[in-house]
Amino acid sequence: MLRAAPFLALALLLAPSLSAAAPGVSAEAVVFGQTVSISGPARRAGLLFQSGLNAALDERNARGGVGGRVLKLISLDDGYEPQRAAANAKRFAAENDVLALIGGTGTPTTKRAAPVLRNAGIPLVGVLSGADFLRDAKRYPNLVHLRASYSQEVRALVDHIVRYHGKKRFGIIYQDDAFGRSILKSYRAALAGHKLRVLAKASFSRNTHAVHAGLFVLQKADLDVLMIGGTGGASAEIINLANDLGYGYIMTILSIAQSESLRRRLKAPSGKIMMSEVLPDANDASRKIVRSFQRAMLARAKEKRDGSVQPAFSQLSLEGYILGRFVIAVLERTGGEVTRKRFLQEALAAGEIRIDDWAVEFKPGTNFGSKYVRMTESRELRRFHERRRRP
Repeated sequence: MLRAAPFLALALLLAPSLSAAAPGVSAEAVVFGQTVSISGPARRAGLLFQSGLNAALDERNARGGVGGRVLKLISLDDGYEPQRAAANAKRFAAENDVLALIGGTGTPTTKRAAPVLRNAGIPLVGVLSGADFLRDAKRYPNLVHLRASYSQEVRALVDHIVRYHGKKRFGIIYQDDAFGRSILKSYRAALAGHKLRVLAKASFSRNTHAVHAGLFVLQKADLDVLMIGGTGGASAEIINLANDLGYGYIMTILSIAQSESLRRRLKAPSGKIMMSEVLPDANDASRKIVRSFQRAMLARAKEKRDGSVQPAFSQLSLEGYILGRFVIAVLERTGGEVTRKRFLQEALAAGEIRIDDWAVEFKPGTNFGSKYVRMTESRELRRFHERRRRP
């Protein structure tokens, strides 16, 4: 039985799927779908995320799958375009050939795809988005989140800067879509907790790096801190321009901006940059989950005969790997009764799901299983912090 009233509606919606042959399930295989950005400006994020997910599925398939069924993934490219994500969701709903969708990328794309899948009774698990409106379990009972929300990331960043760096003049430049506006809303709420407000804001269009005009507007506000609400490419463009112009902002970035990709695009490694992350460091081999991830990525790379795919120990690949391991754990929980209804029940069921030394847990009536946030600071910002603390 589903644990909370918000999920009863979806249970009824899923009832027609309870047939002898559940969608996407056969005696030989369990098939999942994915709408993901594997072209366009978010291509690298989508490919890294997808590579970690496939590494987890390959790892399990090498051991015979789950209950004798191999795990398959049908991935459709949405190019980080909402209308294409919606079209992909409609394709999966019409073909009715997958158990669930896993591993979507982006807030604007998920906003368009999630209602289509909800109406079709298809679960959607582990999207790369921390938007709070997608964590409304009554509105989206088919969504299962494995990462902390943007509001949790933003709050951690603001709290740290106010308490340890003593800064009070905050501004923001953000992507003008559901993703960026979600960050703006979270930023305002976090600052209000310190009786502060956003002193200046500017926006830029999705899928563009045309950020110059917005940054020039912000210059007039004499800011201490600039929150950047964008993907890796746009964030790098903003940081590079701000450094070129000699702005002394502390610049804050959320995990979704792809820290490794961001660092490669920066003209110089210096700068007062603070980034939030929602997972352990993908290169921290002291963590069991990280060691498992790295082994799986190396094994997958070794299988590529042409050598064109190299293992990427990135945060996004680690997130994809954890998603794959979570999906496997949920399938094991079903005890072989693999239907959409049972899959969603077990994904949101009480009790921890442990993946090596990583765990997720869903509280009753919620659809998110992690609140973990950690922060990383650039060397320059750490030195600045150390100077402030000296007597």
